[in-house]
Amino acid sequence: MIGKNSSNGVYLGKNFTLIENFDPLPADAAEQTKAALNTFAEKHPDLNHFFLLVPNAISVTAEKLPPYAPVLIQNDYINSFTTGLNEKLTVLDPRPILEQNQDQLLYYKTDHHWTTLGAWLSFQGVANAMGIKPDPDAYTVYPVTHSFSGALVSKSGYLSFATDTINVYVPKNEESYSVVNYVEEQKKSSSLYDSEQLKGKDKYAVFLEGNHPIIKIKNPVANGKNLLVIKDSYANAFIPFLTPFYSEITVIDPRYYYDSIDALIADAQITDILYLFNANTFFRDTTLEPVLNDD
Repeated sequence: MIGKNSSNGVYLGKNFTLIENFDPLPADAAEQTKAALNTFAEKHPDLNHFFLLVPNAISVTAEKLPPYAPVLIQNDYINSFTTGLNEKLTVLDPRPILEQNQDQLLYYKTDHHWTTLGAWLSFQGVANAMGIKPDPDAYTVYPVTHSFSGALVSKSGYLSFATDTINVYVPKNEESYSVVNYVEEQKKSSSLYDSEQLKGKDKYAVFLEGNHPIIKIKNPVANGKNLLVIKDSYANAFIPFLTPFYSEITVIDPRYYYDSIDALIADAQITDILYLFNANTFFRDTTLEPVLNDD
């Protein structure tokens, strides 16, 4: 217990909002990851490298925390990490647009993930730095469930009287659909969303069927740009917005991927790399460094 308004690393905030605490590993873990990123960018100077570290609810919606909650300043950790990155890595910062839209539901009230709106706004906020011009009117928004009770409910033990709505953004252009290849599962899908997941507890898995070692997404785009996304689960709601801008997107989760990343880059003819993680997971996880250092 952190205090009377917290349980198992989860704060009970205003309006029954559950907010995961920020509990980073010692600084040397992040320094090792940073060194691996810098070395990897130097090793692949011909690729466009983009680094996106997403702040969590504990930072963006801190006003919902219980009074006097003893939390670390997540922004300080993000700033310290990104300022030490190699100049070959373009840092994408979604914080300004998220902070400008604090009155919107950017994070689920019962789960540690951002909402699809949070991902969409962030995409619009960083797209220009990626050389992308998104169409703000490209999607129709559909609610696919109003009964999402997220992971923070079971983690904290708090009885939440709220459930969340999950929205998906479907392209208005019917010709812009993609084919998703779940490589290790030897399964293909014509949708970035899996409605079967809405029948289970982890309804956030509606996005790309949850986490997989490797996914390949072929898009109806013939521009010769192939993107590698190295990510955690926050990317699952973000990746659909990238599909109109890349011929093929390869997605790996370093927590489950054990093959050679250099061979993958060559085989998939990668032109761009996006490293996308949320800060809570990123500063607690050490799996990215060995994936990048696969010599």
